[in-house]
Amino acid sequence: MSVFEDSPNSVCPTCLASNLLTEIKIARCVKCFKLYCTHFASTIDPLYCVECLSDITLFKETMTKTYERTDEEGNVTSTYKKRAKHVRLEGLNWLFSQRKIISLSDDELELSIEYHREILSGMLDERETRKNAYMHRFANAPLLKKEGGTEASVTTKTTKRIKSTTEGAKVSSVLKAMMASGMTPQQIMEMLSK
Repeated sequence: MSVFEDSPNSVCPTCLASNLLTEIKIARCVKCFKLYCTHFASTIDPLYCVECLSDITLFKETMTKTYERTDEEGNVTSTYKKRAKHVRLEGLNWLFSQRKIISLSDDELELSIEYHREILSGMLDERETRKNAYMHRFANAPLLKKEGGTEASVTTKTTKRIKSTTEGAKVSSVLKAMMASGMTPQQIMEMLSK
């Protein structure tokens, strides 16, 4: 078995057939050297296939620290709060990526930084576009009047956890490939129910 042996499951039939007529991007994974199409590319870094880069977990936490000032008698004179965001990545693929960084030359490091900066810029633009669309979803809705009542403010610690697993990424890739071949969600559900 060769290191460059290609798995038939990494290129969907639609991209394989389209590659004969038009230029469809089929890439080779930099870790396992298998060919893959855009439907089987890792959502984290498109240089890798879905099998090689999907075991990463993102933890986002908002921490609130409350400060209280007291006078000489022990009475609270003022209270103020500070918030900070804490972001942490975990997973086997994250450890692999961390170890790869120290092995890069200066030129490779510079190239990688600029490459990922452009990807980051595109992703931030897309996130802002989606956020703006979400914020304006009720732009033409009539306002409801609120009558009476009391309001309370609650301070909470918000934790967000985004996990990517190899199994979940593979299922997502297969569904994307099925939809690219022209199947509707209803057809996929019927096929799965059988």
